Amino acid sequence: MNKLATLVVLALTAIGFAIAAPHFKFTTKITEFLPDDSANRSAQIAAMLAESELARVMVIDLSSAPALPSSAHELVEFLRAQADVATVRSGFTEADVTAMIAFLEEWPATTFLPRSAYSDAQLHARLAALRDQLGSPAGVLIRQTAPRDPLGGMWEPLEALKQSRGTALVDEDGVVMTADHQHAFVFVETTSSPFESVAQIKFRALLDGWTASHAPVRMQTSGTAQFAIASEAQIKGDVNRIGIISTIGMLAIFLVLFGSIRMILLGFVPMLFGSAVAVLACEAWFGEIHGITIAFGTSLLGVGLDYVEHYYAHFVLTPDVPARTTMKNVGPSLVLGAVTTIIGFVGIAASGLGGLRQMAVFSMIAIVASMAATYWMVPLWMPKTYKSPRTLGVVNRWVLALLIRVTSIHWSRRAKLAGGLLAVAVTVLGLRAAAFSDNVNMLVDDSGPHVTENNAVRARLGPETTTYAVVTGTSDEDLLAKIATTATELEHARTTGILVTYTPLERLVPSSAEQAARFASAKAAEPRIRAAMTAEDFVPEQFQPFWDALATPPKIMRLADVRRSPLAPLLTAWIPSQTTPIALIPLVGVMDVPRLRAIVPSASIVVPSETIVDLFRGVRIHTVVASLLGLVAIFVLLLARYRSVRQVAIALLPAVLACIATVATLVMLATPLTILHVMSLLLVVSLGVDFGIFFVDTTSSLEENARTLVSILTASATTILSFGLLGLSASPGLAAIGVTVTLGVTFSLVFCFVMASIAGPRLGARA
Repeated sequence: MNKLATLVVLALTAIGFAIAAPHFKFTTKITEFLPDDSANRSAQIAAMLAESELARVMVIDLSSAPALPSSAHELVEFLRAQADVATVRSGFTEADVTAMIAFLEEWPATTFLPRSAYSDAQLHARLAALRDQLGSPAGVLIRQTAPRDPLGGMWEPLEALKQSRGTALVDEDGVVMTADHQHAFVFVETTSSPFESVAQIKFRALLDGWTASHAPVRMQTSGTAQFAIASEAQIKGDVNRIGIISTIGMLAIFLVLFGSIRMILLGFVPMLFGSAVAVLACEAWFGEIHGITIAFGTSLLGVGLDYVEHYYAHFVLTPDVPARTTMKNVGPSLVLGAVTTIIGFVGIAASGLGGLRQMAVFSMIAIVASMAATYWMVPLWMPKTYKSPRTLGVVNRWVLALLIRVTSIHWSRRAKLAGGLLAVAVTVLGLRAAAFSDNVNMLVDDSGPHVTENNAVRARLGPETTTYAVVTGTSDEDLLAKIATTATELEHARTTGILVTYTPLERLVPSSAEQAARFASAKAAEPRIRAAMTAEDFVPEQFQPFWDALATPPKIMRLADVRRSPLAPLLTAWIPSQTTPIALIPLVGVMDVPRLRAIVPSASIVVPSETIVDLFRGVRIHTVVASLLGLVAIFVLLLARYRSVRQVAIALLPAVLACIATVATLVMLATPLTILHVMSLLLVVSLGVDFGIFFVDTTSSLEENARTLVSILTASATTILSFGLLGLSASPGLAAIGVTVTLGVTFSLVFCFVMASIAGPRLGARA
């Protein structure tokens, strides 16, 4: 490759990036960090809950207004006029009730009336209630519906909806309010996904503008969208901070050590080229780029410079050797180091988390591209005449002096054995003392104001649902039949005190078979119904529409009919439109999950928080296995390269010992180890092996060892700078990665000197 070819490649990459940049799609979806094992039912349910209408709805809590109902109505009308709003509601207005009654009147009165309603006791109780209702303020409406529905079957769905709301809320003037009338609630779903942070930020600005113009109304919100907004704000802050500070820091390091603006600019070319290629590839591959990937990629800038720094150190400290010759000498080490690092990222890609898979793909592409640019482009543009600054010479002399001192230390067999036993003991004790946690929050700080506000609003809505009975079927009819069976089992669980209440879906959508059975029960009970009417002082002939309906085959209501009805916005929260028919029955006050599962075999009892923990536990175990396999693969690769177990051990031990020391440090800091720490340790191995390879490949003289350790020192500095800043991230996941990698790289550097002391200055000759 000549200079013109490098300029063409860089220009084409820049043009392609500029053209594609306006079309980049960025996301902060939390579902990208849920295990995506499509064969795992729990994983499927967890992902569905995260994407369901239950997660899409934003709850708006209004307070501090002198007339809350009117303020809530104004907000509803305002939101209905917005293009990004799909549905908005509060309570049941007169128009809503009228529309629902009109829909319910399309079906026979027996459709919603359970078969138990036709016992003598129930018949008398329902007819007595009808008599009381006729004398109530709602008597005008009851007189209109009673002739075709004397037993009140049509009101069963509305009562079911009221029951699902609980006792903490009331519905007055079409507005859902707390029982103390201090808070009013509006429920809104946007057409844009709650994870589309740009759209949600605009929507939030609309809400803030409305609130500002309606003082003294106070607004709080709850929902997935505000977590997406908080996540994007944190990620942007991380990217800006890490990008700016690390870039300034790297420039300072390069300027101090190499003292050439040309070499500084040239050194950043592979890094920027690799990042640009990785962004373009991920956008083409995944269709969108997660914000976490961008933040992690920003930290990867320090790793992308490792290859340039290793080359620069040898070029500057051996000025008589031509630039291309220097690259031929160190090039094999760069390639082997890149391959071992990629093996580490393959383990991360195999984690089963879509977000981490994208991070791994981004990193692998960036490393390959930056290494290739370093190998082919950088030597072509190196200065012909170059005078190195005194700084790098001073560092080199200091490292050489230290190297002479440490390599003069005599390690007896007993000392080496003691060191090995100490490493084994620390490993065993560290693993025994380590606390593992699979309750991972990867995206946002769970102690931020958005969490506090979310929890406050949720608390006012009544007891929060933490458990679901999940029912699946082969068809809509099969699903409805299983819902009815599950409801019977849940009712038994409720009466035995295992749970407080559940959403009675079977009262909203009975199956076709159940509707036919209800009709048959009503028809068989006709004589007793007439007798009960007479006993309760009603004239049976006043209910002729009811008798006429019993004389004709019933009209059967289907699930599709309800989806097209005024009940649809409420129904979709529990029975979402899915390829596989599925229902989510919220449960409140579950006392004993294992016992509940035994009593309700017709449904999967799912506790989302526990499900996520179980899934991450499986991912952690899977990743540990992948890490061990990756380590074996690196060992085999190095053995094929060096054909010496001793040289392989020297290359691997700094990274392995660094992992042991990192785990020990985290244990001493009482940090629970998560899947992210495990993945970071795999990355530490990959980066640490790079240092070991650089060291082993340059052992012809102590001076060459010193130059290599200078390059390792500068590479460690830039990597620690970028990942150290990542450790200060507000995102818990990124912070865990940053702290672990920073510790690991620091220990890798230290153990490089330790291994130099053990191996002595003539490792190649001795091997």
